[in-house]
Amino acid sequence: MDCYDELGNRYQLPVYCLSVPINLVEETNESESPAAESEPWSEGGEEITLKFRLSTCGKDTKLAIRTGETVLTCKKRLQAVEGIDPSRQRWYFGGRLLHDKMKIEEAKLQSGFVVQVVVTPLNMPVGEN
Repeated sequence: MDCYDELGNRYQLPVYCLSVPINLVEETNESESPAAESEPWSEGGEEITLKFRLSTCGKDTKLAIRTGETVLTCKKRLQAVEGIDPSRQRWYFGGRLLHDKMKIEEAKLQSGFVVQVVVTPLNMPVGEN
């Protein structure tokens, strides 16, 4: 069966891969406490303000972050503001995908720049374009 992802890449999948998994157990990391997430400046670096343009509504959200923070940390902070799970967020800047382990300074982001946030729908049908 031929399938395509959001970026247009073609995959050939057997039919048995198309079923939705059931009875999954969500793994929670108890070492991550809400207090640790509420310390936004623990990563170090220079403070900058970025605009995040969400694909769901085209709305811009401004967020002050540090250049020493990772993209994943910033995704969690955007989740606190917009309520979008980090696993559903894909960040793009300058035509490049920003990976979760990448630091903001490695992406060469500066204050006032706009980061495109592509939000994956919650109930995206499996195997459909």
